Amino acid sequence: MTDKEIQEVVFSVLKSRVPEAEFQGADVRSDIDFDGESIIRVTARYERRPAERREALIGAIHDLRDALIAKGEERFVFLTNQVASERQSEPDLD
Repeated sequence: MTDKEIQEVVFSVLKSRVPEAEFQGADVRSDIDFDGESIIRVTARYERRPAERREALIGAIHDLRDALIAKGEERFVFLTNQVASERQSEPDLD
């Protein structure tokens, strides 16, 4: 699959997976892991972490992998979640 095709699957899965998190978008790119294997890196952006199902964002990797395998894509997916409401607004002071 192309990165664009993968991105379409990623957007569809993540937008419907945890609607209360307010999915904002994702960056999807092909990459090579430390063993030299081709992988998919996904950085998903959300407005907030859901209060009741906090693990839902982490568990999204399984839904992503299942949806991609169903389309014939077998590369491993590395998922990073960025939550806007959890961003640090000021640097730490030592």
